[in-house]
Amino acid sequence: MTPRDEKFFAALIEDREENSKILEKASMRGIKRSVVEKYSEQAHFIYELLQNADDAKATRAEFILHADRLIFKHNGTKKFSISDPAEEDADTASGALGDINAITSIANTNKTSATIGKFGVGFKAVFKYTSTPAIFDPHVAFQIKNFIVPVRLNHDHPARASDETLFEFPFDNKDCAAEIAFKAISEKLPALDCPILFLPHLQEVKFSFGEACGTYKKNKSARKFGKTETKKTETKKTEAELITLTNSYDGVTEQKLWLFSRADDAGRKYSVGYFLDEKNHLTPVKKYAFCFFATKHVTNLNFVIHAPFLLNDSREGILAGDAHNVKMIESLAELAADALIHLRDLKLIDDGILKIIPLDERAFDVAPDVISFKPFFTTIKKKISRRKNFADAQRLHFRQKRLLGGRS
Repeated sequence: MTPRDEKFFAALIEDREENSKILEKASMRGIKRSVVEKYSEQAHFIYELLQNADDAKATRAEFILHADRLIFKHNGTKKFSISDPAEEDADTASGALGDINAITSIANTNKTSATIGKFGVGFKAVFKYTSTPAIFDPHVAFQIKNFIVPVRLNHDHPARASDETLFEFPFDNKDCAAEIAFKAISEKLPALDCPILFLPHLQEVKFSFGEACGTYKKNKSARKFGKTETKKTETKKTEAELITLTNSYDGVTEQKLWLFSRADDAGRKYSVGYFLDEKNHLTPVKKYAFCFFATKHVTNLNFVIHAPFLLNDSREGILAGDAHNVKMIESLAELAADALIHLRDLKLIDDGILKIIPLDERAFDVAPDVISFKPFFTTIKKKISRRKNFADAQRLHFRQKRLLGGRS
């Protein structure tokens, strides 16, 4: 660290120690509890760590679970920074808040609306299992005590490679036995749902515990369909990629999908993915809506969608009635419909498409306080009903009417 950074670190310790005393007051203890226990899923912080690794532009990451601690490391090129604690209000507003400042704060980050963010409240979920997380970066090593107080460490971690950032989480929370922490994390690591599909940088995540090990991988590759070979194409500012997701644990499972993506006016990426079976035919796959990671929001679609939605505090639900989210749904619906033309050009459209597209409008009837995915039904129906845009529109349209009891 530079002399300037050393000065900021000393000031940060003083500031956080003062704040920590307030958090320990009986009237304030509920704040810590509510922050740590806000997620319904056990070991949700695993997603937060992956988020932070991707934010640091890591291409690979690894979880190493021991009986008494968890190690997480990644090869991100963006290292931990620190800023002046006296200027945190201005730095937060301008996006210049240091990483050490953010990770020792509660809900004070460079995160902006509808972005994945970093070191927000989500990281605090680690305190369900640990009281003294430690971070070993090429430029600084420190431990966090009393929830928000950083303490400099004068040693490196033996498991950290020179180009890596390493997190160590000893299971020393007196309210959670190490056995419970180990069980929760060992059950969660092999069960992540497409954890790197919508992260722009991470390509591989490894994990191990006991004699078990596994890997999540993402590959983008060219694939030939008839006379069409496509890796990335730009049509109407649409990016089309063939993605292969591999999960190696207790055997190897593989998922392939064509992923279609666009960017909104602010440059934020949103995507629609149509899955393929082992014969490279379109196949229906039901997924929760994604905002980088899976939410708990059911879409009733047979393909996957992702957008930088505005979520509730637990990151499990999409806020209804929000203009940004409504716009995202409309844009995703248009993208899903336009993607059918790309799939037609890739020779992937056959009768099986009727298992993919939404046919029953009633499936999208929701309560007023729940965001509606009905635009997918109306927009796709309109798209396939135009003969000039879809080679089999008439046949599909009539089959659609028949399946719906004559309703068009």
